[in-house]
Amino acid sequence: MQFYIPEWFFVALNLLILTFLLKKFLWKPVGKILEDRQAKAVKTEEDAEEAATLRAEMEQLRAQMDADMEARTLELMKEARSRAGREYDRIVADAEKKAGLILSAANVKAQQEQDRVMVEARKSIASVAIEAAGFLVRSGMDTERNDKLVEAFLAEKDVSAQ
Repeated sequence: MQFYIPEWFFVALNLLILTFLLKKFLWKPVGKILEDRQAKAVKTEEDAEEAATLRAEMEQLRAQMDADMEARTLELMKEARSRAGREYDRIVADAEKKAGLILSAANVKAQQEQDRVMVEARKSIASVAIEAAGFLVRSGMDTERNDKLVEAFLAEKDVSAQ
């Protein structure tokens, strides 16, 4: 193998031209594509980190809202129970008042009925006594005879001598 300078010169020149062309048309565009891809990957990673941060903040906010809602729900339930208790007490008081009025009215009515029965009984007793006295007066005043007459009168009026 012989070494020819003009030939080596053209080989070196071809190699330089090829390197220049590869650099201009292949390495630069591929490098740019790789840089763009690297930038997109970094951007995607940053977006993912931001999304994770936002997700964590949202979860904290949701947990806080859940806790607030639970506290508010408990407060509302306590308030509702309190109102229900007051309403129950009011209803019971009204019912007791009405029951008292009904009982008072019933007692008054019972007393009136008792008084009426007593008046009628007194009238009946008085009437019977007057009739018995009249019967005794008409019959004479003998004690043995009076006892027989009272028994006969009572038998006649259908009253037992108990």
